Amino acid sequence: MTARIVAPTADIVDHSAEAQAARLVAALRAGPVSTITAAKELDIVHPPSTVRRLRRDGWRIVTEWTYSPTEAGRKPHRVGLYILVAEAA
Repeated sequence: MTARIVAPTADIVDHSAEAQAARLVAALRAGPVSTITAAKELDIVHPPSTVRRLRRDGWRIVTEWTYSPTEAGRKPHRVGLYILVAEAA
């Protein structure tokens, strides 16, 4: 289960690292976000790097591992599920 995404991909025009981090923070505030959701719906090129950057900046984000099926219906992949524990001070 992942957060309801706050901005449709069609509205995303800024691909800077800062903009990707802001999109992820907005989604995390609504609930957990999987790596697949972050990449596909938030247009984050490499979600683990964005999470690492946010952690470095003081955001407390935990990773839980889960299995998620692909659209192709193949065997589920092990993916990170990111959960916001505390915002940066």
